[in-house]
Amino acid sequence: MAHSDSDCRITQPLTRPFFPVLAILLLGLLPSWSNAEETPQIRIEGGTPELRQNIRAFVPMTRHDCDLPAFRERNIVGSTRERVRQALSALGHYQPEIALEIARTETCWSLVVTFDPGPVVRISEIDVRVSGEGENDPSFVSLTSDPGIAVGDALRHDAYDSLRTRLVRVAADRGYFDAELTESQLLVDPDRNTARISLHLYSGLRYRLGEVTLEQDILRDDFVARLVPFERGAPYSSSHLIRLQRNLSDSGYFQSVRVRPRLDDAVDGEVPILAEVEPRKRTAYEARLGFSTDLGPRVGLVLDRRYANQRGHRYNAELEASQKRSGISFSYDIPLADPLSDNLSLIASYRSEDTGTSDSERFQLGASRVKRHPSGWQTAQGIRYERERFTVGNATDTTDLLIPSYRISRTESDDPLFPTNGYRLEWLAQAASENLGSSVTFLQTRANAKFITGLGPGRMILRGEAGLTGGAQVRELPSSLRFFAGGDTSVRGFGFRQLGPRDKEGNAIGGRHLLVGSAEYEHPIGQGPWGVAVFIDAGDAFNHFGDYDLKAGVGAGIRWRSPVGPIRVDLAHAPDSKDRFRIHFTMGPDL
Repeated sequence: MAHSDSDCRITQPLTRPFFPVLAILLLGLLPSWSNAEETPQIRIEGGTPELRQNIRAFVPMTRHDCDLPAFRERNIVGSTRERVRQALSALGHYQPEIALEIARTETCWSLVVTFDPGPVVRISEIDVRVSGEGENDPSFVSLTSDPGIAVGDALRHDAYDSLRTRLVRVAADRGYFDAELTESQLLVDPDRNTARISLHLYSGLRYRLGEVTLEQDILRDDFVARLVPFERGAPYSSSHLIRLQRNLSDSGYFQSVRVRPRLDDAVDGEVPILAEVEPRKRTAYEARLGFSTDLGPRVGLVLDRRYANQRGHRYNAELEASQKRSGISFSYDIPLADPLSDNLSLIASYRSEDTGTSDSERFQLGASRVKRHPSGWQTAQGIRYERERFTVGNATDTTDLLIPSYRISRTESDDPLFPTNGYRLEWLAQAASENLGSSVTFLQTRANAKFITGLGPGRMILRGEAGLTGGAQVRELPSSLRFFAGGDTSVRGFGFRQLGPRDKEGNAIGGRHLLVGSAEYEHPIGQGPWGVAVFIDAGDAFNHFGDYDLKAGVGAGIRWRSPVGPIRVDLAHAPDSKDRFRIHFTMGPDL
């Protein structure tokens, strides 16, 4: 929507500012009633829908009522004619033919506007230039070389206003705080239907970024300095301040962050930066409740110490209990060179597990360096000591392992809880050697992937998982390093960890390798939070590729996008399962 506040009938500069959105906003703020009393109406004939819409924005009828004395008709017609001219000239029509009349009924009246917009004014010349220190600034060069208006374009006052605003905004964003428009003209020749645009900006000097002051006392100054993404004295750019604000917010130490330049305190072209922050509560507690068919009901307690000292260290303790799995874990994180993307994590945990296929107790102690890369990938290089006592089938053993590992992962999605497009990729390699004090020598790699993509009104969900183990035989591996298939997030239709090699008594004892795949289509029910899904899963755990025996499960389910995340209930059938049907219940994010 465009408009003008003056009608140029002769060649002259337009120097008064335009407000192309104001008229529309004022109209949108006026009240309306579906069953209100009758009010005067406006009927517009001629032109394009855009022209008619702009006229309606300029000729509001809500200020009138049906009681119109005859002596006021002439004033209404005159003022309306001028407003129509302004509405049309804003879109480049300076020679319209306009006819106005007031049509009365028994109860009210209407204003009838009939018009021919006439020829459109076109741009004959455009001169946008920048002088001063910013003449060669890439942002200014980009704007002046491609201003968004070209010779031959139809004149639009809102396009001219937008170009002028962009020029001034670039100056402010790039630190040219003394910049001024030395020439700002829109020259219209209605007789020739041409217009010339002239915008000249003198940039002045570019300011520099000064000292950053952070109003807080929970972290040391030298640690906070590692969160600042620029050096003092760097050329000013608002993008640097935006990144500083994002860094402080993403650090996890602050509840609110406001970064602003102190322009009034600038000295010798250097602008000090003030970051006003409110620290988060130092300690947070969380109680968790959950349920899945695999593990049954589970509860958890979490303690999160968000800053343990002024060097930015933090720690986390978690207690989990369920019918099949319980444990306690503790992690201590130490920020490294880049606190936002590089951390050393020290971990200790104890977990007991009785899944029906295995019974184990495992203690872990280790360290890993977790790094987030600019590409979006995250890597974790670690080493851990692991002692596990386990019973699988009729065999009981205890292992001591020193395991170096490397993990790389990446997750992208358009929504953290209910993505319509996204993916998760993860690959892990780990090993142990008897020559380095371990009970078993092995090399193992695991990979899993999940893709979600929109398909029609619903979405397709594809999932795959693979695992390979070299070196040790399956009977030498603790249960946590063996592969099993079956369950809520594996092959539905089978019980949790019920697929894989078995011993002579028929107990599932796990395998050295794993291949599992799944395809699912989810379709929404109306516009609400409910949906339905159909799926097929297939896979197996095995010791040798010649033993791979594909097992499949198919079914359908119901989905509910609850306030706490997706909840899924599936009914699955697997021809090779001992159960005719199995119900699977899961909850939590999709990726």
